[in-house]
This record gives sequence, structure tokens and C-alpha cells, in this order.
Amino acid sequence: MIIFRKLMITNSIAKWRQAKGVSKAHLARQVGVDRSYITKLEQGTKQPASEMMFRFAKYLGQPVEAVFHYEQSINENASFSGLK
Repeated sequence: MIIFRKLMITNSIAKWRQAKGVSKAHLARQVGVDRSYITKLEQGTKQPASEMMFRFAKYLGQPVEAVFHYEQSINENASFSGLK
């Protein structure tokens, strides 16, 4: 059996953005990304680069750990054909 662990990054961007009272468009301008990128991050369909995590946390006035959360998922059913 092969067990794979995948690091998933979840976030609280929407929570902190709303607490600060800023729109997705405003946040996007401040950190240098498109508004659609903010939407994808908040929906969990996009994973941020480490540099972006620091930009978001700095603008939101929070430590990186308060904005981004690391979760490990395990896939125990993964297999590769041809491996012996």
C-alpha cells in the first residue's frame, strides 16, 4: 500500500477582509492580483504561493498563521500501474 499526503492550504481571507471592511477588488489592488484570484482563494479552488500568503497577511494586519491554515489530506487508495 502506498500512502500519499497532500498539503492543502485553506484560508480565512474572507473573514479578515470583511472585518477590515474592504471589497475583493480593493484587496486585489492592494496585494497586486486580479479580483478573480481573490474569489478563487476564498472559494478554495486556488492555492497561493508563499509570497502571496505574506502579502495578504501583511495587508490584513494578521500573522500568516491566522489567515492561512495547513491541512494534510491522506490518500491511501493511490496506486501506480507499472510499479513493482
